[in-house]
Amino acid sequence: MSFQVERRGDRVLGLAQGIDRAHLDRLSRGETPVDLELDLHGLSAADARRLVRETLRCAHEDGDRCVLIIHGRGKHSELSPVLREGLVEWLQEPPTSRLVMAFASARPGDGGVGASYVLLRRRRS
Repeated sequence: MSFQVERRGDRVLGLAQGIDRAHLDRLSRGETPVDLELDLHGLSAADARRLVRETLRCAHEDGDRCVLIIHGRGKHSELSPVLREGLVEWLQEPPTSRLVMAFASARPGDGGVGASYVLLRRRRS
């Protein structure tokens, strides 16, 4: 699955190929209700990647549509925001990429650039 990824300063937006831009616009404005939150603070990149993959798989199976992933701003990372940048990559990797419609940096009240909304595809019955 390929994604169109836009960076606006520290904010990141991603939209899966073939998905209507209106989904991303609503998501980035914080208009999509959050069904589940996942906090990655304190995890290594490898552990965070595994947890993101498993959580999104389970959320999709449960019929959840929007997951708020709290990854932090990277203030304690030596070079760059490891988890924030890693998340952008992990969401585009199979098998997770097949579940994701769009992702966007969160609104300030939900963590701003220290968190991201992930919009999942509807589960097929």
